[in-house]
Amino acid sequence: MKTPYLVLDGLNLDATDPITGATFTTSRPFKGWGGVGSSINIVPKTRAHGAAAGRAYFSARHLVVNGLLKAPSEAALDAAIDRLIDACGLDDTLLTIVEARGPRWCMVRREDEVLASKITPTMASWSIQVVALDPRKFGTELTASTGLASVSGGLVIPFTIPYTIDSTVESGQVSLINPGNEVGPVLVRIDGPVIGPGCTHVVSGLAVTVATTLELGVGEWIDIDMEKHRVYAQGQAGRANWITSRGWSGFEPGANTWGFSAATYSAGARMTITATPAAQ
Repeated sequence: MKTPYLVLDGLNLDATDPITGATFTTSRPFKGWGGVGSSINIVPKTRAHGAAAGRAYFSARHLVVNGLLKAPSEAALDAAIDRLIDACGLDDTLLTIVEARGPRWCMVRREDEVLASKITPTMASWSIQVVALDPRKFGTELTASTGLASVSGGLVIPFTIPYTIDSTVESGQVSLINPGNEVGPVLVRIDGPVIGPGCTHVVSGLAVTVATTLELGVGEWIDIDMEKHRVYAQGQAGRANWITSRGWSGFEPGANTWGFSAATYSAGARMTITATPAAQ
């Protein structure tokens, strides 16, 4: 299939719909898939050249997509139009655009009416407009894990020909690369047994540390949402009161490394980083 192509709530808008038998095609390029606008507010200076402005932020992403729809029958065309309307939901809906570099996605909601104009009994033109309140384009999430830093084994026996027994090294660090140009979200999972675990973003030095009074047993874990500043035990019970250092970090563009630490060493402890690349 040629790229780019668009999938909205599971409906491929550049393919034949297996349910109705109708074929969707989109006009390219997709309006709104480039860099988004800014919320900067510029105020002219009084009795001076130029202007003043506060800090600028990215605006919401508004996407307009147009295309054609061909169906094997008039009934199939009507059903396909209904499918398109259903895909443009009022709640957050997954929109994925597959490009040559791979898929990137955002969560969108219907912003304006869904237009569908019949050209013939089996053909129609269509247009949709959706908005992504978070304007970032997200890529496929990356994940990696580590135990606490340790070295075990390793021995050189002085035979006539030296014989080496390799050691096992656990770095206590996780490294991932964000190929995008925007900070992406990071989720951290720490599995016990461990006492007072911590996670440090090595480059920035930002650290999230759990108090030593919180002990995770075998089969217990905590989830740390770096972007939403939330910590949960077993994915449910809040554990914000046990956080002693709130250095929330994101998935910065380029190389990122997170270090795993604890009040005491535990061979069974594990930290898993799940980071999502992001682009403007």
